[in-house]
Order: sequence, then C-alpha cells, then structure tokens
Amino acid sequence: MRKKLLRAYWLGNVLTLVIVIAFAAVMIAADIDAERGSLLAILNTASAWTSEASSNLQELADRIAQSAPPLRVTFLMPNGIILADSGTDIQDGSRLLAQEEVHEALSEGVGDSFSLDRGVFYPALRAALLMEGRLVLHLHKPFREFEYILTVYLPLLLLISLAMVAVARWLLRPLTSKMVRQLEQVRDLLEGVRVREAIDPDTFFPELRPAMENIIYLIDRMRYDLEQISKTRDMQRDFVDNSSHELKSPLTSITGFAEMLLEDPDLPLQEREEYLGYILKECERMAGIINDILMLERQSQAKGDSHETVSLDKVAHQVAVALSPQAAARDISIQIKGQMQVQAAEQDMWELLRNLMSNAVRYGRQGGWVLVEMDGKCLKVSDNGIGIAPEHQPRIYEKFYRVDSARARESGGSGLGLAIVASITNRYNAALSVDSKPGEGTCFNVQFVRDL
Repeated sequence: MRKKLLRAYWLGNVLTLVIVIAFAAVMIAADIDAERGSLLAILNTASAWTSEASSNLQELADRIAQSAPPLRVTFLMPNGIILADSGTDIQDGSRLLAQEEVHEALSEGVGDSFSLDRGVFYPALRAALLMEGRLVLHLHKPFREFEYILTVYLPLLLLISLAMVAVARWLLRPLTSKMVRQLEQVRDLLEGVRVREAIDPDTFFPELRPAMENIIYLIDRMRYDLEQISKTRDMQRDFVDNSSHELKSPLTSITGFAEMLLEDPDLPLQEREEYLGYILKECERMAGIINDILMLERQSQAKGDSHETVSLDKVAHQVAVALSPQAAARDISIQIKGQMQVQAAEQDMWELLRNLMSNAVRYGRQGGWVLVEMDGKCLKVSDNGIGIAPEHQPRIYEKFYRVDSARARESGGSGLGLAIVASITNRYNAALSVDSKPGEGTCFNVQFVRDL
C-alpha cells in the first residue's frame, strides 16, 4: 500500500515536471521563431540601407548592430573577404563562408540557421542575405534565453524537485505510514490478531473515518454471526449428545428388565410386577423426554400461530389440577393469586405455566408451597424449595442442563423444561428472569412488556 501511494505520488511529480519542461521547450521554440523572424526583417530593412550607403559599410554595420543588441553584423564578399564587421574581434571570412546560412544565401538569396558557437551552452541564430549578387550581409545573434534556462529555469526545476523530495520525506511519508497503520488495524481485526476495543475510529483520517467505521461495524457483525454460528453448532452437538444419553439411560433399564423377565419365566409374580413397573416408569420417562424434545422443536419453528385472548389464571388452575398428584405426593400446596390476560396461543401459555409450576413442585420442599402470582403484565411462579446456586443460574435455560442431575432423573425431569420456557418467552418478546437463593427457594418472573 505504501509503495503504491509513493509510486502514484512520484508518477504525478514526474508528469508535472514533464509538462513544465514541455511548456518551457514550447516557449523556447516560440522565442527562436520570433528571433528568426526578427533577423529576417532586419535583413530586408538593411538591404535597403546598404544600397543607399554602400560607401560606408562599417558605419552601416554598426548602426544595424545597435538596433538589436547583441546583434553582430558582417559584410563580406563571396570570396570570403570581410568588408565591414560590427564585432570587436577579427572573424575568419573563410569560416563564415562555410556556415550553412551563407551557403543558402549564395544559392537561394537568403538563409538562416540555429547552431552552437562554442559548445552546447552557447546557441545562436544566424541569417545571411545576398545583395545584388556581389555582397553578403551576415547577422549573428546569441540566443540569451538559453542562459536564462541555465541560470533560472534549471535551478528552479532543481529546487522544485528537492521540494517534492522533502514533501515526500517529511510530509507524505508520515501520512502514508499513518494510513497504512490504520488499514493494518482493520486487517488485524479481520485476522483476529487485534481486539475490537483496541481500535478507536476517532483516530482515523476524517475522510476515511466513515468507511472505516462501516468496515469495523461489518467486521463486528461478521464476528458476532460467526460466534453465534459456532455457539449454535456447539449447542446442536450438545443437544444430540445429551438427548442420546437421556434416551439411552431409560432404554438400557428397559432392556435389562425385559431380559430378566425373558430369561427367567418362573419369576415370582411380585418380582415380575415390580420389573414391569420399572419398565413402565422408564417408558413414561422416555415418552416425557421425547414429548419435550418435540415441544422444543415446535416452539423453535413456530411462526404465525393464531393468537387469542388467554386468561392465564384459568390456565394456571388447569395446570394445578394436572399437577395435583405430584404435589399431593410431596404434600406441596399450589396457590394462584390474581388475574391476567394476554394475546397468545393457549397451548404456549399452557406449556409455559406447566414447565414453571412442575419445576417448582419437582424441586420444592417436602410439605412446602408453590405460589403463582399475576399482576398487570407480570407473571411470577415461586416456591420455597432447594433454590439455585448463583453459579448455575446463567446456564439453567440450556437444553438438558440440570442443577441436580440425580434428583432431576429421580423425579422424572428431562432437563428441557426451562429451555422450553425461554423459547416461549423469546417468541413473545417477554422478559424472563430468576431470583433464587440456595435453601430459600426460587422465583421466576415473566414480564410481558407489551400487548401481544
């Protein structure tokens, strides 16, 4: 990333320099054309002067040279003899005859050229005119603009280049380094090397901040979704393992008792009835587990069941009647206080109350009580049983999770009751909470936050 930014920066700089150099070249070419036109104009003018003042060529050469300094004017014969020269040094006539512009003048009447005098740093414009077939007027003018290029333009370009290097080193490089570090933070977040809390979007460039915040938000969502997928996969695996174990235990007991009955047909009637009672009890346990699994699956897939006005107090009395044999066996009283109506599927409310109340009976104290209270949109089911330790409370809604596995199996619990309760409350957007202390009892609160 840093290399690409620097490459783009230097490419832009080089392109700028090329444009500047091209512009300067165009300007120089225009100046050369202008100077050439000026020399040709001087030649045309000087030819008229020469015809009038041929007797004093030296004076004429000086006058022409003074009209456009630093112009040098020379009059010479076609045989190389110099008749007049405005310069201070002595020129070689044969050398002038060898010049390109003089050859053109002798053959075509007029000629001009742009060449170097004493090396690449001394360019000059030259022009020559053949007058009346017997006299050559030669003009020589140094191109001083090239000196400006060497003394002004070239140092200026060098200064600009140094300034661009300085900008790249002291300004652009820190900016690109900071930008790269910010992008590396996002990369580390994607790779899981950096935690979300270690990234502060406010430190990003204002131009990049909205995009970075959106990227970080999408990364958070993606990581959350991945965590949920992983959690769901673990729960599915645990569910399969636990359900297999829960079904395997009673099935093993049934198989064992059935083999005993089959292998000993002469068992006393009392033992035979006892074994059949164990088989029947384990079958009922398996049926209960299967029914709870099917109920949990139905709740997870339920979408648009028709709702009706349900009186929870009426449903609670029906559940109390259904649980009366278990409650009577443990001398537990069930009390129902208040009234409450909700818009829901009656079967869902039945399952909600049945699981909460059956748990209260199952884990209640011998000779204790179960209290169902309804007030407004709040439903409470409490007991004075064994309670739930704080370390177990966050997990009680997990499938097959039991606080006391031995007692749950002994009392016929499948470990799915509270998972069903949580599924129903989630479906109706109700808030579910628990308040419990070991040895003092448990209270489940269901708050229906709005009309359903």
